[in-house]
Amino acid sequence: MTLDRARESLQAAELCLGAGLVNSATSRAYYAMFQAAQVGLNCAGVGREEWSHWALQSTFVTELIHRRKIYPAAFAEYLSSGLEVRLIADYSAEGVSQKRAQRQLRRARSLLAAVERETTRAQPSS
Repeated sequence: MTLDRARESLQAAELCLGAGLVNSATSRAYYAMFQAAQVGLNCAGVGREEWSHWALQSTFVTELIHRRKIYPAAFAEYLSSGLEVRLIADYSAEGVSQKRAQRQLRRARSLLAAVERETTRAQPSS
C-alpha cells in the first residue's frame, strides 16, 4: 500500500461529497484512513501483505498509538468509528448525513497528513 492510494481515496471522497454523494464520500474517506494506517504500520516495520479491518485497527492502536506513541490517541476513535460509519454508508437503508460525511473527511485528512509527516520524518536523509 502506498500513500498515493490513500490520497486517491481521499480525493475520491472529496469529489463525491462535492457531488452530494455522501454515502460514497463516507466510504472512500474511511478507506483513505485504512490505507494511510497501513502505510504507517509499514513505515514502523509492522506491515503485512493483507489486513482485516479489525486487525489493522487493533495493531495500529496498540503499536503506534499506545506503545510507540507515534500518533495521537484520537486516531483510535477515527479508525473504529470510521469503520462503523462506513458500514452504515455502504449497507444501511438510511445512509449517513452530510454532517457525518464531512466529519469523516476531516478525520481522513488529519490521519493522512499525520502519516505523511511521519513517513517523511522516518525516511533516512541522503
